[in-house]
Amino acid sequence: MTDNFEYVRDSLINDIETLKSKDGFLYAGFPRFMELFGRDSLISSMELSYLYPQILKNTLIALSKKQGTQYNNNTGEEPGKILHEIAEKNSFKNNANKEEWVKSGIPMYYSIDSTLLFIIACEFYLTEYNDIEFLNLIKVSLENAIKWLLNKSEKNEFLTYNITETQGKLASQGWMDGAWEVYNGLSGDIALIEIQGYMYEALEKYNKLFPENLFYNQIEDKLHFLKKNLDKYFWMGEENYYSPAISINDGKKERIQLITSNAGHLLFTGLLERVKKESIVKRIFEDDMMTPYGIRTLSSHSSKFNPCQYQSGSIWPNDNWMILKGLKSSGFTKEADLLRSHLIDAMITLKNPYEYYSVDIDDNIINPDNLINKPCSPQAWTVGAFLSILDDKF
Repeated sequence: MTDNFEYVRDSLINDIETLKSKDGFLYAGFPRFMELFGRDSLISSMELSYLYPQILKNTLIALSKKQGTQYNNNTGEEPGKILHEIAEKNSFKNNANKEEWVKSGIPMYYSIDSTLLFIIACEFYLTEYNDIEFLNLIKVSLENAIKWLLNKSEKNEFLTYNITETQGKLASQGWMDGAWEVYNGLSGDIALIEIQGYMYEALEKYNKLFPENLFYNQIEDKLHFLKKNLDKYFWMGEENYYSPAISINDGKKERIQLITSNAGHLLFTGLLERVKKESIVKRIFEDDMMTPYGIRTLSSHSSKFNPCQYQSGSIWPNDNWMILKGLKSSGFTKEADLLRSHLIDAMITLKNPYEYYSVDIDDNIINPDNLINKPCSPQAWTVGAFLSILDDKF
């Protein structure tokens, strides 16, 4: 087993070099996503920050340079918003099937979580490394990101995007942006469950980092609203679990009635009381969600479950890393150890850091070549997740 660990670890280190850009951040994945992403590049750099803090710093600098400055309906740009992706020429060259709405060299901003993750990652880097020079460099970008967050969440109190912003492009503006089966049928303004947790974490971290900031009281009001109202709209009492999303039309809020892994991301935030965290942990460790190789994105009991589909029952290492991080920080030690062992079994069995992988109903890993969308490999946030899991660093 030790030999397997060392072999896998050495391979992952080599993958980091494969994905590293000339500017020192990680491209999202080979071959389809050899470009700067907001969500992907931030998550992978946070996963690897214990080993490569410079990658995290480089990622934050690169994204701050492309931060939105105006409203542009053609790209989703908004002042203060962090991009979703910016495709480079080599990405187009290696991917004839690139989405037609992605234009070479033009930043696209169809992501509701990249700005939140940017704030969270900035606070983590500044707190961990006390880099005053970087603070002076990034402070304005951080403030603009907070302004965007507060403005974007003013209408519905929850942080939302409108379905018209994403129609025909992505299934959602959250990390499960290819889960058409999960989000199909939504209309109006969309609030994703994990986004509310990210927002809580981003705002709380910002107020702690800058206790004399101009938005302090406004932020405190928003934190109070989230604490008070999350369960009212997202909690599925019959399932003892949170809905992955609600749609808001003319003030009317409707929940998706599905069991997905998204609520597991709330575990690493300060949004939930202990009893709700216990409910989440209990549910995602049931057999329809937990497999011997990690947690599924969608319950196998759902009529929409398809283990070969992109995000409708497959297993994503970045998703599991977020959940594992939350289990660790919330004190669910036994559950964290079990999930970590499952993920180690997966990486040793697969031998490659795939974007995602799948397990059939009998708990057998499906050949990645048989999946509907062939997964990238190496994928940056899988490399980061697997490496930090092997090293047990969170």
